[in-house]
Amino acid sequence: MLISFAVFQEAAAAELNHLQPILAKPGKVVLDMDFETDFVVDKNHKSFVCGQGTTWKAKQGMLVGTESSPEYQAKKKAQGNGHLGTAPRLQIRDSPRDVILKYSFKIVGGKGTKLLPMIEAGHHLRRIYFGSDGSQILVDHEKKAIAKSDFVLQQDQWYHVMIEIKGDEFLVRFQDGPTIYASDPGVGADFANYTIGITATDKGTIYIDNLAMWDVADIRPSWASVKANLAP
Repeated sequence: MLISFAVFQEAAAAELNHLQPILAKPGKVVLDMDFETDFVVDKNHKSFVCGQGTTWKAKQGMLVGTESSPEYQAKKKAQGNGHLGTAPRLQIRDSPRDVILKYSFKIVGGKGTKLLPMIEAGHHLRRIYFGSDGSQILVDHEKKAIAKSDFVLQQDQWYHVMIEIKGDEFLVRFQDGPTIYASDPGVGADFANYTIGITATDKGTIYIDNLAMWDVADIRPSWASVKANLAP
């Protein structure tokens, strides 16, 4: 009974993302999942791709990501391939160029690196990186930081986040937390793909709930005035 109650509390904690877009008007709903039905993300899953052989399963009302199997890691080591899949990585199929992404998550265990954990929209091209001494929005294969914040993710804590990307603008907001904003040509550049990627810590476990994604119909008329009042 105690275990069941704990699971219920964890799932309930992830149902409280009340963030609404302030930069962009949502267009088509690309994805909307609450993970109430159990499933395993395999190579044929219609919405998700497991990056670097990592394991993703929907269970107990959450999508749970863990590192790749020992066999996968041994195979990659034998091949001399550095992509061992020790950090859970998830990619979302059919991600729009201009996008609104909303979900809740927590990371348990593992260690951060100089590039992880992160959320990106286009592999290595535009990402929000959560470091041990702060967070950064990075573009151009992490060569350029276009925004910095002293926000540090804490272990085993639920976060509710919304990302809005339109043209050159990149906005990240945490419910009851910071807003991180940047505008740079590196955000709006032409890429081969704009796949949303979510990656946890090295050897950590990530829990995701209530994930939704839209394409962007237009900029909100109120955005200019809202932006002017954002905290620096």
